[in-house]
This record gives sequence, C-alpha cells and structure tokens, in this order.
Amino acid sequence: MTALSGLLLDLDGTLVLSEKAHRITWQHFFGSWGVEVDDEKYRSTFMGRRANDVLAAEPGPWTGHDLSAITAAMMAHAETLGHVVDPVPGAASLIRRASAAGVPMAVVTSAGRVWAEDVLGRRLDVRDLVQVLVTAEDVATGKPSPEGYLLGCERLGVPPAECAGVEDSTSGVRALLDAGVKHVVGIATTTPAEDLLAAGARYTVVDLRDRELTELVG
Repeated sequence: MTALSGLLLDLDGTLVLSEKAHRITWQHFFGSWGVEVDDEKYRSTFMGRRANDVLAAEPGPWTGHDLSAITAAMMAHAETLGHVVDPVPGAASLIRRASAAGVPMAVVTSAGRVWAEDVLGRRLDVRDLVQVLVTAEDVATGKPSPEGYLLGCERLGVPPAECAGVEDSTSGVRALLDAGVKHVVGIATTTPAEDLLAAGARYTVVDLRDRELTELVG
C-alpha cells in the first residue's frame, strides 16, 4: 500500500501478552457466578470485548444486575495483575519505528484507561509516542463495533482507508474492517491465524518483529 496516514493498534494481545490476566479475571467472576465457560466459548464470545457489552448480550446470572458496577469490579481486579503481563516481541520497536517515520498512531482498546496508561507507560515505555488512546470509557459500544476505531481516526485526523490496523481477536478485526480500514493485520497471539484470516485479516504475523509489518510502517 502507499504511505500510511495512520497506524491503529489494539493493546491486549497485540502489544502486550495480557490475555492471561484477563482470563484470570473472567474466571474469577465466572466462579463467583457459578458458571463454567470453556476455552472455545471464551475465545469466541468474551475475548477482546468490553465486559459491559458482552454481559449485556449474553444471558447469565449477571442479567438484571448493575453491569456498570460489575465492569468496574472486573477492571479493578485486572489492574492488580500487571505482573503477569509481558510485551509482545517487537511491540515497542514497532511503535518507535512508526514514530520515527512520522506515522501518527492510535491505540484502541476494550480495556480501561488506568490499565492502558500503565501498560503503555510502565510496561512498554512508549506512551509519549502514541498520539491517541481510546479506551472502554470513550465509546458507547465496544468491539466488534467500529466506534472505537472511527473515534481513533477522527482524533488523529486521518481517514480509516489510509490506515493500517493490527488486532489479535476476530472481534477486533471486524471492528477495523467495519471502520473502513483496508490493511488489517492479524497477530496470532490469542486467536488462531485461520480464524483471523476468516474474519478478514489480510495476513497474519506471530509477533510484531515481522518484516512485512515493520517495512509497512516505515
């Protein structure tokens, strides 16, 4: 593709290997609700989405309860698990490379702002290079809705069709495509490559050191 107008990045599973922390949090609350969710159901339904959205859509013991309060409790639980988070290989380097090439960046995440700021700052040391951060608190509807990515592009001042995006979940891939992003890259850290391709990713990578991806950003 021609020179990028912007780079759109998911956070959890894309820049950091934090799915373990989120799985622990979900499992903690599943246990408190007395429900069992196997890995396939978790991956296809819960992973990569805002808790508020998925709990509103999926019937369960939480139905009819204050989902905002439940979501806040889940975020607070996840924020205690930063010690199990590791950077995806090449994450900080990719962001620094894009910054050096003058490519503006937005991180669009289903996580809360406290978690996102901490991960980008303390774990990756790149917060100052990311111009726009869109978190769960900034949108009415999370992924697979394109709202977050559309907001990210709006705040960057760039058209989605001239951006590339990287996502690790099928819901995130669909969100990018529905926002109008043409160059969508799947990173197979939490979701099988074939599922990301089936969702519409142009190609997949195993981490962010991939040569095709790094050459794309500059």
